[in-house]
Amino acid sequence: MTTTKQTYNCWFLINQDQEKREFENLEKEASRIFLDFISGKNYGKGVGLFRFDIYVKPIINYGRQTDTIYNSCVHLTTHIDKYTFEKSTEQEKVKLLLTASLILTKYLAENVPLPKGFIATDLVNDYEKYLTENSFLINNVLEKKIVFKHFETTRFNFRRTETIEVDKKKIHFDLNEIEDEINNKIAGMTFGKSINTIDFGFELYDFNGGFANFMKQTESYKRYGTKYKNYLVVKHFDYSVVKDFEGKEQFEILKQKILEGINDFDTLTKKPKDFDKIKFYETIDTTLTEYGKKHWH
Repeated sequence: MTTTKQTYNCWFLINQDQEKREFENLEKEASRIFLDFISGKNYGKGVGLFRFDIYVKPIINYGRQTDTIYNSCVHLTTHIDKYTFEKSTEQEKVKLLLTASLILTKYLAENVPLPKGFIATDLVNDYEKYLTENSFLINNVLEKKIVFKHFETTRFNFRRTETIEVDKKKIHFDLNEIEDEINNKIAGMTFGKSINTIDFGFELYDFNGGFANFMKQTESYKRYGTKYKNYLVVKHFDYSVVKDFEGKEQFEILKQKILEGINDFDTLTKKPKDFDKIKFYETIDTTLTEYGKKHWH
């Protein structure tokens, strides 16, 4: 760790999707303690804000667990068991939040592409020592399923582009819901060390509309990124056709395009050898088939 000072900020947010902020005092206290720990330290360039999103919900939704660094903000997410949290004292709740944030910093060091020069391992070691010395640390929370975070897992993300000509009322599937369905199914599953993220470019526009010439530039685009260990594939959807179908038919088009995009992996000129595309394809096919049966009998 370098000795020159660096200014950091921190937010703890509990159930940040809810408009009502019922845990503000806990959020502020956990943030205060984290800032007390990190004050006067310097772990390198590229990070200025730590945002810890903690969900305390009856259902664990791994689709919410996105972890990124963007514009010097580290954004990390996990879930705490709702029953354990609710039966804890206020002091114990703060300890749960701090322990969860330590797990997230470990995840940061091991799994998130870091800015050059940022020393996350020193941050983790110092933070764990600080929490231990101040009796803030709760042991074995992952093993006891009190905090939920898979360190080895695969994620599926929709990368969406829709032109202004699209009337969303005429699209009868919910990409957020489908993305969550897939991520909860594959949580804790890996299909090879070279790929941990599948990015599916969903591009919806009128093939004969005013944006068509511009949009067609990305048609059939695909690539494998070594830094982020991600496979990106783009598929186009003709709004002028899709809008006239019922929900079941629209979803079937989406499903087939996703599966087609997974198969396109075989046509990459440079691709990792250890990605089990067949297993991934079968897992997604089964997941989407089951989802379709639940929603459209």
